[in-house]
Amino acid sequence: MNFRPTNIVTTSSVYRIGGFEMTDLTPGGTGHCLCGAVQYRYEGNPITIGICQCDRCQRQSGSAFLIGVIFPRDAVTITCPLTTYEARIDGNSRLWRHFCQTCGSAISITLDRYPGIRSMMGGTLDDKTKIKPRFSVWCSAGQPWLQNARRDCLLR
Repeated sequence: MNFRPTNIVTTSSVYRIGGFEMTDLTPGGTGHCLCGAVQYRYEGNPITIGICQCDRCQRQSGSAFLIGVIFPRDAVTITCPLTTYEARIDGNSRLWRHFCQTCGSAISITLDRYPGIRSMMGGTLDDKTKIKPRFSVWCSAGQPWLQNARRDCLLR
């Protein structure tokens, strides 16, 4: 894997941080939206994978959290134009949520404060079987029944 913090415990091809683990993804892969109009390809392995439990991500995902699979921005090629919703964080930093114009599936998030990365929505990857989040953020906004993510939260 490209990203290996010093606090990861490795056992064969499984990486563990707290209660989360991730099995190595085969380098490169593909993904698409619900209707198939938006397709993408990524090169290499993700930098990291995380869960966001903030209210905005709960609303975008329609669930208790959003799974972000984070890649270097230039490692992802998207084959169809996306519709973009721009939001401000803290009144200053901008965040763009990109989604399919036809079916509305959330595809990715980009941020002006981290211009070198693109967070792809975990549910849009064609091979989701090996995705295991390594961290969780905004746990204070999380649902109380989501115990493991709350226990291992990095940002409250």
